[in-house]
Amino acid sequence: MSGRHQLSRPSAGLKRAALPLGALLGVVVAAGATVVALRLWDPAGGCTGELPLYVTAAAAVEPVVKAAADEFHQARPAVNGKCVKVEVRPLNSADVAAEITGPTIPGQKVPALWIPDSALWAQRGKQQVGSSAAPSSVASIEPGQSLASSPLVVVAGPGTGEKLGGAVSWRKVVDGGVATSIGDPAGTTEGLATLMLIRSLLGNTDGTPRPELVAALLRVGRNTMPLVRDGFDKLAGEPETAPAFSATEQSVIAHNRRGVGAKATAFYPEEGTIAFDYPLTRVASREEAPGTGEAAESFGRFLRNESTGKRFRDAGFRDPGGRADQAWADAGVSTNPPSLLPLPTPDQAAEVLRTYSAVTLDARMLAVIDVSGSMAAKAGNGQSRIELARDAAGTALGLLPDTTHIGLWAFSTDHAPNRHWSELVSLGALAEPMAGMNRRAALGAAAATLPGKVKGNTALYDTLLAAVRTVKKDFDSKRVNSVVLITDGANDNRSGLDLNSLVQTLTAEADPAQPVPVIGIGLGPDADLNALQQVAKVTGGKAYAAREATDIRSVLMDALIQRRCRPNC
Repeated sequence: MSGRHQLSRPSAGLKRAALPLGALLGVVVAAGATVVALRLWDPAGGCTGELPLYVTAAAAVEPVVKAAADEFHQARPAVNGKCVKVEVRPLNSADVAAEITGPTIPGQKVPALWIPDSALWAQRGKQQVGSSAAPSSVASIEPGQSLASSPLVVVAGPGTGEKLGGAVSWRKVVDGGVATSIGDPAGTTEGLATLMLIRSLLGNTDGTPRPELVAALLRVGRNTMPLVRDGFDKLAGEPETAPAFSATEQSVIAHNRRGVGAKATAFYPEEGTIAFDYPLTRVASREEAPGTGEAAESFGRFLRNESTGKRFRDAGFRDPGGRADQAWADAGVSTNPPSLLPLPTPDQAAEVLRTYSAVTLDARMLAVIDVSGSMAAKAGNGQSRIELARDAAGTALGLLPDTTHIGLWAFSTDHAPNRHWSELVSLGALAEPMAGMNRRAALGAAAATLPGKVKGNTALYDTLLAAVRTVKKDFDSKRVNSVVLITDGANDNRSGLDLNSLVQTLTAEADPAQPVPVIGIGLGPDADLNALQQVAKVTGGKAYAAREATDIRSVLMDALIQRRCRPNC
């Protein structure tokens, strides 16, 4: 479905003044055997009992839908003598999609009508209902016409808005040059839509992530908000320093009308954007009361009439075709139609969420870097291998969130006897204070010293076993525990473990409840990839060959993505 689609304007709907007393609309059902009468106007109040019509709407449109329901009730609509009672509740679209497609819950109020903020959720719900083998109270989900629209924009206050400059792009939002934030992609459509836009710019056409996409997702993941409202709250309290964030155009209008704090400005990225389209979606339940379908159809027509359309415009929404109310000119938004990109498919959304969840998983990682003499050799781009390893560590360090736990070791035979490694920084949270700085700064400083430590031979096997045991000792079940080792050679410590002994020991000590996968990165042509592969196999990790200097970044980003499935990839 494309955000560029033009929907025909619905008819003005049925108006009470034009209806004759006691007008009836006959609806033929069940092969024509039964006629269900829907009374649209009954001033005598002839209906008895209630027919509940449950409607769930995205929070932004709920006030409009609730006001429309109140007006709808004034006509005392009835089906088969029962008074139709519309009950509207606001609920996050992602939560509704999970709720109505999940297992049947006794007493659950399944909405007969659902108005998500994007057709993406309605399509995802329809797909899940059609493919699920689990019993569900929902028989079908049918997305319908949009009731309104609102494009996703970049929102900024006076301080950050000035830094963004005139030409705003999604690339500028994620490149780290300007402080930015997004809503949690797992819980907000704004956050998920932003990820989809980033993926369209930086992802491969086959759906696999490029290193640039992984880096962008890591930067974005460090600054997410549980609710988009948090971005407006920040802007109101700290207008000069509040980060830019993505939100709907309608939410900018609503914020500025409240007049609380600094005025927000909507920026329209030059690459285009995605429109939120609020489709009226019919959810048919297996256990819904007789007449529910007729009541839903009647209220649906009412939601598409001119009176409700005006309510949407007054609330800051564009019409389904993207036309804006010219009265918004001073509301911090543009009334021009923005360039729209196609709405992503449910499968595309699921793929980018999987990638995002992988790269933003909380990790507990021990980085182990070879400082044997051969690491001084040139890597092919003018840098030495140890400088390449240093810079790769710095890249990861700059992208990972403060909650990540990282430690750093250096290893070669040129250390104390029977201990061929040195702990440069202990394993712990990046934000944790230590010696006048936090661990992130300490790791950066320690990594800078690595080129000066190069000497000795490669004590690979003993170091690997010690690293795995160290991580396992204080295993954290809430994080992905792993060892990431970078080396350019083969084990040449003849007084220590051999490969068979290492593999046997790792196999014997493996605990499925406390996995510690080893991610081995072999630099250059002399790295012992066979040994790294055997260790990776028994620990549930992976071995990578970085033959060229340019490979190290791609290898590192892939290793970060693979964390999601370790040790069962």
